[in-house]
Amino acid sequence: MGSGLGAGIILDGVARQGRQARAGEFGHLCLQLDGPPCWCGSRGCLEMLAGPQTVVEAALASPTATAEAALEPHRSTVAAFAAIARAARSGAPACRALLDDSARYVAAAAESVVNLLDVDLLVLTGPGFAAASFVYGPAISARRHPHLAPLGLGDGLPGRHHRLDWMTGAAALVIQSTLSSS
Repeated sequence: MGSGLGAGIILDGVARQGRQARAGEFGHLCLQLDGPPCWCGSRGCLEMLAGPQTVVEAALASPTATAEAALEPHRSTVAAFAAIARAARSGAPACRALLDDSARYVAAAAESVVNLLDVDLLVLTGPGFAAASFVYGPAISARRHPHLAPLGLGDGLPGRHHRLDWMTGAAALVIQSTLSSS
């Protein structure tokens, strides 16, 4: 979770990218059939319902949330989302409500991915999860059933450098693609 919602998929030790290198479009899982239109051509995508940009836009549309997070209109999505998370952690109710709503959707999508792929571990990482794991972690854990994959939050895994995990995943997909085409 950075400026959007993506996924790296590793099954049986092999990074999967799909036939057209579009595997992992986590943000484009449809969660609401009649939801808002998405730039991908679909409607009700996770990213449009709960992605970082959607959270930031909702905060900017709310004078209360804007004040709580001291938001400025031209901040990057990552920086603005981090400011919303800091405000929520400090007890700002409007910012917390925005994150709670987003986390509800992300939790449902994460549960769907785990059920669909039967993965051994689900790791949530990136600057968004690092900033707001106190909201997203419990929301996802609450939807998890004991027989499903363990949950690892990028900022809670010992010995891991969560800020680099997304880059490591992206590099693995590039290396895998290069090796496959050789």
